[in-house]
Amino acid sequence: MNGIDQLKKSSEGLLWISEANYPFEIFTWDNTDILTSALVLKRAGYPPDTPIEVQTLDQFFAPATTEEDWHNEAEKAQVKQYQALEQTLSDCLTDIQVYRLGSTTIDIYIAGKTAEGTVAGLSTKVVET
Repeated sequence: MNGIDQLKKSSEGLLWISEANYPFEIFTWDNTDILTSALVLKRAGYPPDTPIEVQTLDQFFAPATTEEDWHNEAEKAQVKQYQALEQTLSDCLTDIQVYRLGSTTIDIYIAGKTAEGTVAGLSTKVVET
């Protein structure tokens, strides 16, 4: 199973939880040498002056991968799914960065390099008011 298939399997049925819940979607970008904020904006179809924030994978996933004492069994199971997804991303991609594009309804791109040298990852949305 290649890295893209592993990402699909790990993210299948999993929603990113915010004020609205969104699924993860796979993306691949060919012919990309260096991943920059400007390139992410361009490939995502945003104007160059769009607000963008860059995070590490750990910063992005920390709220979802930290088990709390007050979590019930379903929440603990969801934490394990997010932990597995974060591990799969780390296993399948190098030089991973998380790009947050826009404000209020924010497009998220978790992007890194595949073994084949293309850029790939997961995208989702988060709503923050």
